[in-house]
Amino acid sequence: MTRSRIPRRVPRSLGAAAVPATVLASALLLAGCGGSSSPAGDTAAGKDDVASLQTASAPPAGDTSPTAAAPSPSTAADQGRPQLRLDMTDAETQVYWEGYWKCLKEHGHKMNLQRGPYSVDQNDNSPTAKAAEKACAGKLPLQPPETERETNPDFDEDYRDYIACLNDGGLHVTALPGNTGWTYTGTNTLSPEKSADLDLSCKVKSFGGKHG
Repeated sequence: MTRSRIPRRVPRSLGAAAVPATVLASALLLAGCGGSSSPAGDTAAGKDDVASLQTASAPPAGDTSPTAAAPSPSTAADQGRPQLRLDMTDAETQVYWEGYWKCLKEHGHKMNLQRGPYSVDQNDNSPTAKAAEKACAGKLPLQPPETERETNPDFDEDYRDYIACLNDGGLHVTALPGNTGWTYTGTNTLSPEKSADLDLSCKVKSFGGKHG
């Protein structure tokens, strides 16, 4: 199993959700699409088979909690799009990604129902799917700037530290070419919960140390 930056379901903060075909082609940020295998028996519908660095939408109205995603678009085209934070958990980012996937479904994009009701069929390149992606572009989550090569000059160094941290914690993985994701090098013996906790702590430790 590999993990891509662009998740089909829940993007693991540097690690798995679903995005438009154009985005998938350009990043497969933390890539590989193909199976539905997941860490340590994680069979939650729609989990990507690729590990991903990740990015989501403005927080729900009235949510002023420190864990709420704060919009910080980098370009005019990003205005209004959800901005994920480096320290957000899968549960927190899930809220924003589900908003995007639901929008795609409501606009007619095909879903891979074997994975789940909001698991996007990434082979759907129909005019309807493209129109749905365009209509829902404002809901597509933005990756944390620390996890983007364009906004983090130390990205490759940080990514190497991230991979080393995962391995030190017992998640045996190796980076994909170009640091676009990672793949398992053996059987994962960590539970989904421990894998997620390790991924989050390694992401914050490796990418958060040099950037404000």
